Amino acid sequence: MLKNPSQGYKQQGDEPSKAARAARGIGHACAWLWHKSKAVSVALALVIVVVLVGSVDALANMNRIYQGVSVGDIDLSGKTVDEATALIAQEYEPRVSGNTIVFCANEQVASDAQAHSEERDTLEEQISYEESLASRDRWTVNAQHIGATFDSAMYAEMAYQVGRNDGWLFGRLQAQASGIDIEPECTFNATSFDELRNEIIAALGTKMVNFDVEMKDGRASVTQGHDGYEVPQEWLTDHLNEGFLDKEGESRFIVSMEDVPVQIDEAAAQHTASLIDASLPTGALFQYDDAQWFADAATLADWTYTEVQEDGNGYALTPLFDETKANKAIIAGFDFTFTGSNYTVQFTNDDGTIMVNTNATGTVPQVRLAISELNRTFFTEHGRSAAPTTDITSAEIPDRMTFDEARDYGLVVQISSFTTQYASGASARNNNIHVAADALDDSICKAGESWSFLALSGETTADKGYQDAGAIVSGEYSDAIGGGICQVATTVFNAVYEAGYPIEKRYNHSLYIASYPEGRDAAIAYPDMDLIWSNDTDSDVLLVMSYTNSSVTATLYGTDPGYEVTTTYGEWQAGEPFKTVIRQDSDWPVGKEFVETQGTDGRSITIVRTVKDRYGNIIREKEFNSNYRPNNKVIVQGSAQ
Repeated sequence: MLKNPSQGYKQQGDEPSKAARAARGIGHACAWLWHKSKAVSVALALVIVVVLVGSVDALANMNRIYQGVSVGDIDLSGKTVDEATALIAQEYEPRVSGNTIVFCANEQVASDAQAHSEERDTLEEQISYEESLASRDRWTVNAQHIGATFDSAMYAEMAYQVGRNDGWLFGRLQAQASGIDIEPECTFNATSFDELRNEIIAALGTKMVNFDVEMKDGRASVTQGHDGYEVPQEWLTDHLNEGFLDKEGESRFIVSMEDVPVQIDEAAAQHTASLIDASLPTGALFQYDDAQWFADAATLADWTYTEVQEDGNGYALTPLFDETKANKAIIAGFDFTFTGSNYTVQFTNDDGTIMVNTNATGTVPQVRLAISELNRTFFTEHGRSAAPTTDITSAEIPDRMTFDEARDYGLVVQISSFTTQYASGASARNNNIHVAADALDDSICKAGESWSFLALSGETTADKGYQDAGAIVSGEYSDAIGGGICQVATTVFNAVYEAGYPIEKRYNHSLYIASYPEGRDAAIAYPDMDLIWSNDTDSDVLLVMSYTNSSVTATLYGTDPGYEVTTTYGEWQAGEPFKTVIRQDSDWPVGKEFVETQGTDGRSITIVRTVKDRYGNIIREKEFNSNYRPNNKVIVQGSAQ
């Protein structure tokens, strides 16, 4: 017996002939092909079956959602996209628009949330923003407050795509076998969501602070950070969706908190600081047409800020140049300042679009594009031997342009901006602030003319969208239609105050409010108490209002008048002391007692605003006198048996 073929082939007379070897090879090949063809035939048959089944299924369900597909509680099998959209909207949209969610600090707050709500809303009108944040223990949220929206059509389309672009036949088979449920979710306004989360953290925990970098005397230095104790974003998102979508009515949740480590530690911040210090010394050269402008290290340092960005390894602290600061400096550097009496702009509001006309001619540099490119290439760990050169393209100045175009070209600048904050959970007050701000937004004070708050807002009536909310009425805290609009007036007053324009009429509140700058509040009461200021320049001024759920901002745009504003604050003068008043209330049971109004003594203050022109000449000086009444302390005692 042969031990292996190689040994056998070496023995005399045992080696097979070439023909035998060829025949054997052909036989093996034929056998392989037969088996292969059989497998291919089976596979081909399966494909044909799948295609036939899929085709029949597709024809049977043409333009309809496949069997077994649902969105949340709603089975959409056999429905068209339009039918599915209507069903989803009917089920979920009333929940989103009508539901209320209360996030509570603990079980005790949750069990007494309604009664506590009335006390809290009254007190928050009387304390500062910081005090309110620190003392909050519940947060009432509705769709308007958090900017919640639900896209029924999107979910209907997602259901329709199951078994088509999403999973093809295998998606259909899965839906028929075990069902496919698409979980519905709301979309929330990012700013409003962050504000709610930050308010909860300020009251119940500690906000995580990354180690960071700040610029001091042209050098980068590391700022300290620390771990946090926060409400997780995922937890808050999940419970907002649960409260808005799972059932109708009010939902109450006990807030969950967790430890949060820093994303940027000290070593990472130090690395970014070293990167900045290695890159800035050479400065940067900008080329525009035939002209050049050099930004030295100190100028670049003033533009530099940092931003936490996600990368493949986690988080990185990235140095960047502020486009707004760079834009203003470079345009001025190339002598495109557009200031003085010879340059004017006019604003018009064309069906909600602000347009700008100007007498400027020629070209302007497109700086923002250049800074965007510089941000990608400038910062390097190894430094450089010479300043990098960045080319700036030019654009012709149009006779008429949008507000954003004029601002990008440097033809329109921000003159002043002022923000006031509030942490009230009272949705009615928030609503009134927003309604009033919308009434003033994009208003124009023409050159040489006056601007009036009441002329734009009119009387605060329910048909305009105003609601009953906390206000100061006859020297006491009470409810009134439009309560809260004085915060809008105060915000506008301070923006105009810091811009240096003449203020013709302003009234202080009857009671002192600590959240505002001393002696710089403004009260509104239709039709007598108005806020009026005038534009004493040759160019129009545009007022832009913006707001969130905890702040409102007034910003003035136009040509920079070059006014320099300083304030001299007088000493507070004592007034009449407050008294303590006990008020019996049959809406509360005997034994229930709470402070409805905090007591404050009367007081007065005088401040002086001095306005100089760009050459240092005093052009106006005015006293603003504020006299505040005492605010009696009111204690409510329940009297109901």
